[in-house]
Amino acid sequence: MKLIEQLQNQKPTYSQQLSQDALQLIPGIWVNGKYFWLQNSMEKVLNEEELIIKVKQEHPHSKIRYSSIYISNHGKESKEVKILAMHYHPIVIHDQLAFVSPTDSMIFHLANKNIYLVNGACNGMGMKEYTAMPQWNAFTDQIWSSLPKGTLNYHPMAKGPAASIFSMKMKIGPHEIGKMSTWTITGSNKNELLSLEHALMKQTESLS
Repeated sequence: MKLIEQLQNQKPTYSQQLSQDALQLIPGIWVNGKYFWLQNSMEKVLNEEELIIKVKQEHPHSKIRYSSIYISNHGKESKEVKILAMHYHPIVIHDQLAFVSPTDSMIFHLANKNIYLVNGACNGMGMKEYTAMPQWNAFTDQIWSSLPKGTLNYHPMAKGPAASIFSMKMKIGPHEIGKMSTWTITGSNKNELLSLEHALMKQTESLS
């Protein structure tokens, strides 16, 4: 039996149920020197860019949230875009930390005595561009070192109410659909997070 299925048979504790929604995802997109966020929405139509963004969320386990972000190109020309994924803890407390780990190629959040893993993939590639910053800067132009190029302003760590952002580059042909996946995992230590992620990757590979 797969690890995730074994864990699903265990009754989650109250803290685990709370942690399921601990980190909030806000997807976004950069295209042609502009960027857009999907706040409180699972779909956004960008008429001027001839793009449609849709988000599908799944919960394969009480500690895992898995999201797929689809970009549909309804134009007659290829589009070069960057898919954005912002994660933050919805409860504003000062005992928080978000930091990127280039060694692990993933992001970690610390909040409410829990540790959260953030990761993503696109076309078989992992994260390469990411940053962490105070929540009050997350929706401003301060996230960019170059907005025309879509380059994030790299900060390895943010303390207090913090948000992490990563981006994935994608080229979408006319009338094609691109996809990026991102997931968050809640746990009490790094080993638990990596074990759950390993099981999740095996499950997603078997389904693809």
